[in-house]
Amino acid sequence: MSEKKKAGVDKVCQETDCAEKMVGLTPEHKQLFKSFTYCPYCAEEMTLICNNCHEQLTSADFKFCPWCGSEFAD
Repeated sequence: MSEKKKAGVDKVCQETDCAEKMVGLTPEHKQLFKSFTYCPYCAEEMTLICNNCHEQLTSADFKFCPWCGSEFAD
């Protein structure tokens, strides 16, 4: 049986305009977004998502994604 790929938790803004702006950011700036509570472009609260299935999470403390079952990398 093959081992599932480990997933991660990302913080994103759900606003389309902001998501488009974030695509062009450097990896260093994308890393900074993980510490933000509010989007620096529109001031909306950032949302946690599984970077495997892209479903919204309610906690960054989960060990596994409740939607796709992927284990989160430490």
